Amino acid sequence: MREVNQDDKLFFFERSFFTLDGLWMIETEEMTNWEIALKIDLIVWKKLLKVVIRRLKKYLNLEKNDLTSLIKILAFRWSVEGWKYSIIEHDGEKVKILVNQCPYKSVMDRNPERKEKQSLICKNMCIPFYKAIIRDYNENIGIVRTGYMGLGDDYCDFLFSFDNKSLEEAEKDVSFKEIKKPKDADKLFYFEKNFRTLDGLWVIETENELGWDATLKLDIIVWQRLYKILFRRVIKYLNVKGNTLSDLIEILSFMWNCEGNTHEIIQQENESATININRCPYIEAMKRNPERHNRIESICKEMCIPYLQPVIKEFNPKIEIRREKFIGLGGSVCDFILTIEE
Repeated sequence: MREVNQDDKLFFFERSFFTLDGLWMIETEEMTNWEIALKIDLIVWKKLLKVVIRRLKKYLNLEKNDLTSLIKILAFRWSVEGWKYSIIEHDGEKVKILVNQCPYKSVMDRNPERKEKQSLICKNMCIPFYKAIIRDYNENIGIVRTGYMGLGDDYCDFLFSFDNKSLEEAEKDVSFKEIKKPKDADKLFYFEKNFRTLDGLWVIETENELGWDATLKLDIIVWQRLYKILFRRVIKYLNVKGNTLSDLIEILSFMWNCEGNTHEIIQQENESATININRCPYIEAMKRNPERHNRIESICKEMCIPYLQPVIKEFNPKIEIRREKFIGLGGSVCDFILTIEE
């Protein structure tokens, strides 16, 4: 069983973060309509960025909710996510930032089916989203925007202003040129932490809008599609040439190690194997939230096999998977029994 390192985990989580968000949006729109999908997306991202800001404030050792701290948080997040931007002017009360590359717009640019949604995302998601987030962060900070790449402009602009009446006055001598480029460890912190939060928020807010049955169905579809994409990426990353049972175990073990699923592999013979997971971060996350305790059983019994079956069948139609034990149902392990059927 291969031990994964920082580079492996960053490879796994960095691209998966954007893929996961896009799949939730696309599949929710497919099941319902654009208006409902966008409504859920906006709620998810408002809540997600509140969590992100709280995490980054602690990670960056920032004490105040002033303009300087806000810019440092946004600069960190944008740099990690791959935004291209420049801080073109600032003083103690105003900061102007020009963005000339947005990773979310870039994703839509690469997908002809989503390109027409750019203007709608820009007007109905991005504009109200930043206003709400900044107001929640500090009501004395204002934001004015006049340029939007999603609406055809050459750049997106953000002009932040700070009300002098605030008790937390902006620092007059801060140079944002000192903001350092995030390292790989910083990127991994961001994507690994927020990947599961993003997925959990999509599940919670979709349930609030559509009910549990529809949400569980969507969750399965999203993860079926996600794992097919991840399999292709990991096969290339690990340079896997075949489609044997051992090859499948190598792929699953790598992915689960990245996700934090602690497991052991019992290879009984060439035609069967059992992977026992004794720690599942997704179950742990639900156990930490009392409001999600009643959903653990459904996730374990109805979600955890179906999301894997299509990608395994595509990888090798002769390999079957079954489950007998579930941590979420009180078991000591989650078992994944893999056999080759003739």
